Amino acid sequence: MKKSARLISAIFILFLLSLAVLAQTPPEKFLGHRVGEDRKLADYNQIKAYFELLAKESSKIRVVSIGKTTLGKDMIMAIITDEENMKNLDRYREIARRLKEARGLSEEQARQLAREGKTILLITCSLHSTEIAASQMSIELAYDLISGKGFFDVNQALKDVILLLVPTINPDGHQMVVDWYRKYVGTKYEGGNIPWLYHPYAGHDNNRDFFMFNLAETRAVNKVLYHDWLPQIHIDEHQMGSNGARLFVPPFMDPPLPNVHPLLWRSVNLCGINMAYDLQKHGYKGVVHGRSYTGWWIGACDDTSWLHNVVGLLSEAASVRVASPIYLEPTEVPKEYYEKRMDFIDPWPGGWWRLRDIVDYELTLSKSLLKTAWLHREDFLFNSYLMSKQSIEIREKNQPFAFVISGEQADYLTTLKMIEILQLGGVEVHQAGKDFIADGKYYPAGSFVVLTAQPYRAYAWALLEKQKYPDLRQYPGGPPIPPYDNAAWTLPLQMGVRCDQIDKEFEAPLVRLEKVVYPKASVPDSAYLALDPRVNASYAVAFSLLKNKAEVWRAKDGLKTVEGMLPPGTFLVKNSPEARKALDSLLARWPIPIKGLADISGVDKAAVKFPRIAIYQSWRGNMDEGWTRYMLDDLGIEYTVLHNKDFKGTKDRKVNLKAGFDVLIFASENVDLIKTGRPGQQSEFARFFRAGTTPPEYEGGIEKEGIDAVRSFVEDGGVLITLNQAVELATRELGAPARNALSGVDRTKFFCPTSILKLKVDNSSPLGYGLDEEVGAIFSQSLALETWTPPADWDRKVVAYYPEDGILMSGWLLGENYLARKAAVVDARLKKGRMALIGIRAQHRAQSHGTYKFLLNALFYPEGI
Repeated sequence: MKKSARLISAIFILFLLSLAVLAQTPPEKFLGHRVGEDRKLADYNQIKAYFELLAKESSKIRVVSIGKTTLGKDMIMAIITDEENMKNLDRYREIARRLKEARGLSEEQARQLAREGKTILLITCSLHSTEIAASQMSIELAYDLISGKGFFDVNQALKDVILLLVPTINPDGHQMVVDWYRKYVGTKYEGGNIPWLYHPYAGHDNNRDFFMFNLAETRAVNKVLYHDWLPQIHIDEHQMGSNGARLFVPPFMDPPLPNVHPLLWRSVNLCGINMAYDLQKHGYKGVVHGRSYTGWWIGACDDTSWLHNVVGLLSEAASVRVASPIYLEPTEVPKEYYEKRMDFIDPWPGGWWRLRDIVDYELTLSKSLLKTAWLHREDFLFNSYLMSKQSIEIREKNQPFAFVISGEQADYLTTLKMIEILQLGGVEVHQAGKDFIADGKYYPAGSFVVLTAQPYRAYAWALLEKQKYPDLRQYPGGPPIPPYDNAAWTLPLQMGVRCDQIDKEFEAPLVRLEKVVYPKASVPDSAYLALDPRVNASYAVAFSLLKNKAEVWRAKDGLKTVEGMLPPGTFLVKNSPEARKALDSLLARWPIPIKGLADISGVDKAAVKFPRIAIYQSWRGNMDEGWTRYMLDDLGIEYTVLHNKDFKGTKDRKVNLKAGFDVLIFASENVDLIKTGRPGQQSEFARFFRAGTTPPEYEGGIEKEGIDAVRSFVEDGGVLITLNQAVELATRELGAPARNALSGVDRTKFFCPTSILKLKVDNSSPLGYGLDEEVGAIFSQSLALETWTPPADWDRKVVAYYPEDGILMSGWLLGENYLARKAAVVDARLKKGRMALIGIRAQHRAQSHGTYKFLLNALFYPEGI
């Protein structure tokens, strides 16, 4: 009888559980198709609606907004955990915060909190919108977890884990990609590339913004990671190329970033190997680790976690053509991915590969990570405390005591922006109440101090120090092994902010800075106003003043004022009623220092007129073009976007660019792509290019007609700005008197992956106005220009060049002699117009504020010089 009663009770419980499962709407019922079905995609509106439906149907899931996208969409995050945990989320977040802060917490108290707390696991999906599988997978993952479906006790795991699930970090791009795919499915263009950036500004580079926080989406995820939720584990799920492994999971390959805590690497490896184990157990072939993806930081979503003592993980699945399946012949699988190796123990043999395959792999690795977070809950929580505590209390080999940012800077507003960026990433910043001396150097009151003894030591240290990338070769004396992306990122060097590394301990009256306070700016009661060209924001104010019909000049020489000297290039503004009216609102946004002048009649100066600016946008989704637009938008500088057709006339009318514009910008892009829409045969991108994947209106380039139109634009008095690789448009196609000395040089002789190099600058020249005589510049597929005496219609002036030696400031450089005394920035004149040949990444990812002025000066080129 008792057995019968127990059996009835068990059956009843199972019945209730089955009812609970049935209470949730399955994804296929909501979508009308199985998740990952060939040629079927859920768009962002559907994903959002489904998550909101689940939240109505189950008490195990809650959907919250974490911010707005660049185009104004709600970014959603699902909180998935046991019902009891839902009632106490604030308590578990507070536990995570106390453990992360570490200070004032004994080991026993930390262990007690670790026993009480819950692992917080963040899963972010489809940051790169064409890597769309994870966003689709998230729908099924959410359903499975609240329904208790898994290869372990999911319900029990959710009693110990709070899982945060962001279906896509880029909803704007997700919608673009789905709309484009649906439009052309069933045609010859099915699965082809979208012909514009899938993030309005950054495209694929949205995964390089996780220390700069330019983008709205980055700031939203950063707030979850390092301010609001403080997860102990974070995985960012991506896709890669189609021909190699089916999936990458950690461990990562060499080199490791030395600032990262060793326990963090061990934790990453634990999670990665567990994922590989569970994937293997379920029969998923082609899983690799230890290849392609390094332990060197690149400013990405997953790897920024390492520097915050968060177990940051990356998965990369082999791609399909968005949602269209592909077939790989066994002979098309590269040798390194069909032979067994210890880091690739079970190769995939080839065959059909579908979106659903990616979904299955990602479902398994995501659930595996949940299992690991559950089984090692106390360890992950306590380790969060331990790594923070040791970051505060134990000084590592070569660890500086502090970094000091003087309060006296040429561009104080950019300095304050850098301090804000540090604080957004969770860095503790102090400010000195009085003058002090550190390492024998005087610093005034108001200077900023970043002590390295803090919970996010690794992050602060890595951002502020100069990097030295290890010299890794394929074999001794052989070609270098390139980094995955950048070799350096040193924030002060990029932003043009003076920052000193202080190794010896010092004492100073320091106060923790809670919030950056910007100075108040006012308009002097004088006939003329002087705006300092060393301040980037001065250019923003100058543009708006010109738009409001103010009279503006630039001083040709240094200018003496009552308060001191101002450099060549100083903006001089007539303090008219129009100017004063505009300045009231402008100074609220950009509180620049303004000096008053009674008279400028004796000043050698040249007028500046309002620049009508255009920027070329190819149909190849050029990230550098997107970042250039971001920089201009950030400074309130208006522009018009031009496409290929705008460079071509009709039978009856020849195109006249000068009639509509004064300045024309070409962002860094292969010159053959600009001209023909196809990379040249010698280009590194040639092997990846596939013609005919987009409709005809998105094919081609500006062609010869466009080149001729650009030449006429310059000859008629226009200013052409070419950035980095686009410089070859000026040199190769238009005949500017310069050539790239690095063309054809073998990698064994010269190699410089994205690094920061030293430039000497002529800041008395218009393109060099406001810059220091020596600056750090981003070199990334950049040029070393040789110039020569030009023919009669031309002239040239070297504005910035590489010194004879000591060129590397941060990163990795082989073959310094190939750069020595070569030009980086050249001011060329052709008849009435000018060409700014800026052979560096002057506005790289909107990070290199310190070299913005090369581009900005070209926009505000004085007349008659």
